[in-house]
Amino acid sequence: MMKQSLFTLLIILLISACSTGDKFKISGNIEDGAGKMLYLQKMELNQTTTIDSVKLKKSGDFSFAGERLNEPTFLLLKMSEQNYITLLADTTEHIEVMANASNMEETYRLTNSIGSAYIQIFNKRMRILNSEIDRILKEFQDLEEDDAEGKKRLETEYRQLITDHKTFVGDFIMENPSSFAGYYALFQRFNDNSPVLNVMDKSDQVYFKTLATSLDIHYPDSERAKHLYNYILGVQVQQQRDELTQKLMEEAKSGFPDIEEKTPQGDTVKLSSLKGKTILLSFWASWDKSSRNENKNLKKIYKKYNHKGFEIYQVSLDRSKVLWENAIEADALPWINVSDLRYTDSYPARLYNIQQLPSNYLISAKGEIVGKDLFGNRLSERLAEIY
Repeated sequence: MMKQSLFTLLIILLISACSTGDKFKISGNIEDGAGKMLYLQKMELNQTTTIDSVKLKKSGDFSFAGERLNEPTFLLLKMSEQNYITLLADTTEHIEVMANASNMEETYRLTNSIGSAYIQIFNKRMRILNSEIDRILKEFQDLEEDDAEGKKRLETEYRQLITDHKTFVGDFIMENPSSFAGYYALFQRFNDNSPVLNVMDKSDQVYFKTLATSLDIHYPDSERAKHLYNYILGVQVQQQRDELTQKLMEEAKSGFPDIEEKTPQGDTVKLSSLKGKTILLSFWASWDKSSRNENKNLKKIYKKYNHKGFEIYQVSLDRSKVLWENAIEADALPWINVSDLRYTDSYPARLYNIQQLPSNYLISAKGEIVGKDLFGNRLSERLAEIY
């Protein structure tokens, strides 16, 4: 159904499409709009700016023109904050819009803009979807408390509506991976302002990733394309951190995640080899000033508690072995120091979800994590309780 409707629209639009040289143009007629202001606005990433405005005459005719667009651009044709339509203009399109001033969104017709036609389709579907959801919620509230069958029926209907819309959006993106209309659809919301597509849900995330990759290729200089690409990267990083944190918490129930890395001398030392002692798992780097300052505090604490069974297993987030070795020597660090020399991609740091330096975990003699990011007096006080 979607393919047929979109194909029909494309034929109509392509037949009527025309060019206006080196400018884009938006013109048409707003019925019953005489004497009212009509605004043309550009939707930026973080704000909406007014490009032009006109006071509609008795005929309702209007016309806006601007310099050639470098990429598909979201525009608003607006009469008020609640009465507007969204357009997706491209290069030198001459978009024609006909609408009624009473409700532009539900009455407008347009030609000569494929992107704008797609936006109209998505918005119409969302209006229908929201209306159906409101109906279901009303029916749900009117059900008797013990009507389990009725509740199940409405819940199934609700889930099917959402699934159908996600499928519609997903099919469109997969068939039009370089269309900014897909970008628009990704971020549509229900009436309660919750997103239709959840970027944290991996089944939905595939659509975000597909579009982000394609737009980055086709529009490498586009701020909106860059935003989507970086947005997805950020989401993936956060998911990796969450997964590592979850893994850490699960393993902490039966012990701590083990680390097996090399010292500057090339010897491999396991964190688990210190089990039976109170261990401070410390993360630092030679290039981090705060880490170097914290080493001075750790030396005092190490001297005080080492003979009682306290040990430090320190992991460096260095890339240069020379700088790492020089820092160990300059700071005269007497404890175990290891590194995989992978800088911020350090496996131990990812395993323990390290997001800042310095950072540490305190592990008891029983192998339980009993503290995190304890520095200075807080670490001394905690060790005093243990010993």
